[in-house]
Amino acid sequence: MGICSWCGDAFPRTRATRKYCTPRCRTNACLGRKPRRVRAADVEALHAMLDADYPTVEALRAHLQRILRPEAPPPPLMGDRAYIPRLD
Repeated sequence: MGICSWCGDAFPRTRATRKYCTPRCRTNACLGRKPRRVRAADVEALHAMLDADYPTVEALRAHLQRILRPEAPPPPLMGDRAYIPRLD
């Protein structure tokens, strides 16, 4: 038995179905794939950002985050700095 990488259902694993339970899940997985490379428009925006002058490092970081991760929420703040939890 295998578990579908798209929907999480259990299915009998065969040579034709190794990662996905149905061809529909396989197609949906292809459509939902996240890009692994930076888009050309984002690269141009990064070059323009590197040529610009910023008053503070925080302004530069905020602009960089808007280019690379526009949908991400702002990082949590502790005082005036970003909070980074420790893993130990």
